[in-house]
Amino acid sequence: MNRALLTVVALAAACLLMPPKVAPEDADDEPDYEPATVIDEVMGQAQEVIDDMTNTESPSVQEQNLKAFLWMLRVSEGTDGPNGYRTIVGGSLFDSMADHPRIKIALPKLGIQSSAAGAYQIIRRTWDGVRAKLDLPDFSEASQDAAAVELISQRGALADVRAGRFAVAVDKCKKEWASLPGAGYGQHENNLARLQSAYTVAGGYLA
Repeated sequence: MNRALLTVVALAAACLLMPPKVAPEDADDEPDYEPATVIDEVMGQAQEVIDDMTNTESPSVQEQNLKAFLWMLRVSEGTDGPNGYRTIVGGSLFDSMADHPRIKIALPKLGIQSSAAGAYQIIRRTWDGVRAKLDLPDFSEASQDAAAVELISQRGALADVRAGRFAVAVDKCKKEWASLPGAGYGQHENNLARLQSAYTVAGGYLA
């Protein structure tokens, strides 16, 4: 049995031993995004191990694909302007990047209030979980980028993003970002072709 297969088996075994994630008690009227499962994370990690051993693309190409995918998310979320990292859902801006702004905005058409903020429109409870996991010091641009990468990873899509499997990665991330095609949250969903165009213009390569 080769090393990659052994790693996959080990990760799968670890998955069975890990407790399931539960929804936080303070979910209240935030957008009810489907949480990533332990299976998603473990399978994504296993795929990354395999890809690292078989991928012939250079690290620079993989990094460029990731940067382009992050830009695509900003285009999808409507935060691709100069103030994207300081944008609150609805279009208003916040000043301090010391922490998530934690401001709830009413969205009457959806019948909810949302605290989505920043370049990747991360809601407060999601931010608190990722911040604690990564020990992020603030809500700066670098911290927001790191959080977005972690959310992609939690969806099991990071290996796909790095390898340029664009459509596959978008499909895996659609439950994290309601603006992606097929998300199914009743919010505006962007066309895959438009998002792919944004990705390639930003320098992303397609597998």
